Amino acid sequence: MTDVVGIGARMAAARAKKQASQVKAAAMLEISDKSYKNYEAEKRELPLAVAVGFCEAFEVELEWLVYGTQANAGEKTIAVVSETIEALVSEAQARKLVLTPNRAARIGSFIFRNCTQKGTSPKTEAGPIFDIFLDD
Repeated sequence: MTDVVGIGARMAAARAKKQASQVKAAAMLEISDKSYKNYEAEKRELPLAVAVGFCEAFEVELEWLVYGTQANAGEKTIAVVSETIEALVSEAQARKLVLTPNRAARIGSFIFRNCTQKGTSPKTEAGPIFDIFLDD
């Protein structure tokens, strides 16, 4: 069974940040006022569908709502974007290429997509992707 301790307090905090009453929150989630109040008071376990709806409505992450922690996905994405730009620029310099912004964006998108899908580094993906684009 999921540990729901703290979910109610996090729901109340997210609701307060949006300046919404419990009644308004219930309406946003299309549930009864009583049900919402029971979830926030932790008298009833929060169903997954309601939790997901709450996260969408109040712009919070599900991991934060359930566990009280923030996902690191944003930080990981920023790191991969940074590494992709470095790999793109390094590979272009090594090949003595000057890329238009449009071409750099296209190549960078492929590098990023490949490394996130395959779990590889942008440095590993840059060379082969440049080879493909240079054949265009």
